Amino acid sequence: MKKTLLFLGVAGLLSSCTVSRSIQLTGQPIGTNSGESTVVLFGDSSLRTAAKRGNVKQAGASEVVTKVFIVPIIKTKVYGE
Repeated sequence: MKKTLLFLGVAGLLSSCTVSRSIQLTGQPIGTNSGESTVVLFGDSSLRTAAKRGNVKQAGASEVVTKVFIVPIIKTKVYGE
């Protein structure tokens, strides 16, 4: 029983999950500018922060990737003009 619980605990710690989603935000073109914001556990990974960092005034599309490997890592990318 102890070996089974130990195996399940180790497997749970070593497992990971990745979820990615791309979103067409507006009718604006995707453009040449892009901004990114990344968060590990705490912080701000909003579209607004990513657009501000990439100097994107009109967002056309975004991509949000969430990886979970013990702690969540969220990366947001915004594309636009």
